[in-house]
Amino acid sequence: MRTKYKAWAEPLLAEHPEIVIDKDTFLSKKDYYLEIGSGKGKFLSEMALNNPNLTFIGVEKNITVAGYCLKKLLETPLSNSYLYPEDIDSVLSEISDGSVLSIFLNFSDPWPKARHEKRRLTTSALVDEYYRILASGSHLYFKTDNKELYEYSLEQFKNSHFLIESMNEDYNIIESFDVETEYELKAKEKGLKIYRIILEK
Repeated sequence: MRTKYKAWAEPLLAEHPEIVIDKDTFLSKKDYYLEIGSGKGKFLSEMALNNPNLTFIGVEKNITVAGYCLKKLLETPLSNSYLYPEDIDSVLSEISDGSVLSIFLNFSDPWPKARHEKRRLTTSALVDEYYRILASGSHLYFKTDNKELYEYSLEQFKNSHFLIESMNEDYNIIESFDVETEYELKAKEKGLKIYRIILEK
């Protein structure tokens, strides 16, 4: 279900430059953990809270959803989490090689129709970019409840430079360096399987 536009979101984002960063600020960051598609912020905020010595940046292109994400971050003031309310395409090619310590792709839009393949966050071109920006020995974490997206993404990963560290087609035990997202909790309530892949550079 698409989130309805909320007029309050954009002004709220503008009021908090200490959290909501622009492109130049984003590109100045190094050694951070990147979540692409942060949704309403549960994963981003809890990961930052659980790991106060690490820096997290969330990217969310839907302005209303980014507004909800910011509200979540404001609930527990943190100095190690930032939000970039734009499409990852607007900045990805300019991120420095090896500057990211992990990438999280949590329940990305599956874009199931073949004509929309280029919009998926796991196309071969994007996977190559993820590999470039990750530091050596770092990881990409992928989670979805969509079997077709899982199978599509796995194929892209197999054809990339990444090493597949693990695959789990019924991921139900949350590991120490992970947090359940809002969408993940709802999927589990419906009895849906969670698919998870960890890649290593």
